[in-house]
Amino acid sequence: METVGILGAGLSGLAMAIELRRIGIDDFTIYERDLDVGGTWLRNTYPGLHCDIPSHLYCYSFEPNPDWSMVYAGQAEIQGYLRHCAEKYGLLDHLRFGIDVSEARFDPDQGSWSLRTEAGERSDHRVLVQATGGLTAPRLPRIDGLSSFEGPSWHSGSWRHDVDLSGLRVGVIGSAASAVQVVPHVAGKAAAVHVFSRTPNWIVPRANRYYTEVEKDRFHDEVEWHRHRRRLYRSSLLWFRAQKRWSSGQDELRAITLAGMRQSIDDPELIDALTPSYEPGCTRILVSDDYYPTLAQPHVTLVPHGVSALTPTGIVADDGTEIEVDVVIFCTGYRIGSRADGRAAVDVFGRGGQEMSAILAQRPEAYFGVAIPEVPNYFTMNGINGTPGYSSLFNSAELHAELAASLIGRLVDGNLTSVEARRESTDRYNRAIQAELQDMSWSGECRNFYTNRHGQNTTFFPGTLGRMRRELRSTSTFEGFEFS
Repeated sequence: METVGILGAGLSGLAMAIELRRIGIDDFTIYERDLDVGGTWLRNTYPGLHCDIPSHLYCYSFEPNPDWSMVYAGQAEIQGYLRHCAEKYGLLDHLRFGIDVSEARFDPDQGSWSLRTEAGERSDHRVLVQATGGLTAPRLPRIDGLSSFEGPSWHSGSWRHDVDLSGLRVGVIGSAASAVQVVPHVAGKAAAVHVFSRTPNWIVPRANRYYTEVEKDRFHDEVEWHRHRRRLYRSSLLWFRAQKRWSSGQDELRAITLAGMRQSIDDPELIDALTPSYEPGCTRILVSDDYYPTLAQPHVTLVPHGVSALTPTGIVADDGTEIEVDVVIFCTGYRIGSRADGRAAVDVFGRGGQEMSAILAQRPEAYFGVAIPEVPNYFTMNGINGTPGYSSLFNSAELHAELAASLIGRLVDGNLTSVEARRESTDRYNRAIQAELQDMSWSGECRNFYTNRHGQNTTFFPGTLGRMRRELRSTSTFEGFEFS
């Protein structure tokens, strides 16, 4: 029986595997349903896709990349970086591609997990690490006539590269993270573009550009690379200040957004439709250099309404307006941690056969985003309340992997049966962070997917990355786990 089974070969799963090898644990398997590493950076290939975090922050701290081509790298380059890491750190022999693990059950007598794949294959591991990510399946809106449209239609997460948009009328439903990247590229080909925007967003300039060869040469000095990374990190704290509802941060973000908008658009009605009524930071802060200039083009129309229905030839907005289009593109987000059919990414059954989805339905909480009581020998990467809202997921993945690996190491070295987050420690931790989160921007008067129907934020850690690092490495955190 292998020690560890890792579900997912995205940035979190690779971080976990690399950390296991660093501490001397080499008997693990990474199960990946796709045919390469990269996770979201493999699956999503829509035009214009770049990271919202600067490249030198969006990578592992232990694996500097001095040769990023741009300040904000694109999809192919990020996926290539992850592939490089899998090769360099000897993970390819541990990877099983095209394997879709559908069920995991904990056996308390053996202190192990039994995994079952969609194909019916079974395997056993002492420890299970779930790194399947939160944004796994494209989400289509619940609207009338969804299947009635007779032209091509697709979600941005399943891009149709075989459809030439030249000269066509295109309707884009949604105006958030993927839309602000998709719309400018669609507008470069289509004869007409209609962007249906139920709710405007706060959008700051990306200021993206190519690095010069002189800059890249300088980044080959590792001291300079880390110095540059620290400068970028300090700049990112503007978002944290806004999320903490500090007026200095919110005022600065508001001013940056409005200045960029007014620089590109002179139509007062369009500016009014694009200006959010809620505070900066309540929803995801978006970055784009070309979304506002694109909306100012004469063949691009902002429809400041949601969508109520599709017809065979067009889109019906909430106000009853019907617009004929040839193509519909959905930029409507993802199902959090689930498959396209609504099932969980993996059906996990903990102690006593309890289904984890039922456990979380009663108490949607984890211990530092890494472990869940009643589910022994199980860890999540970037899990519930496991990531600061302003920082790179690479950073939190490294910290989660470090904590999980230290616990797994103790389990193995002590020849113990199980390790599990204590319920009282988890409850105490969550009471503290939820009190903080209620005072942050995500609890404001906006609609977002960070909070559940009870107003509980199940997504973010309320502090800085530095605070998270200190707490995850503290002795008291380690004492929040019970070994047997």
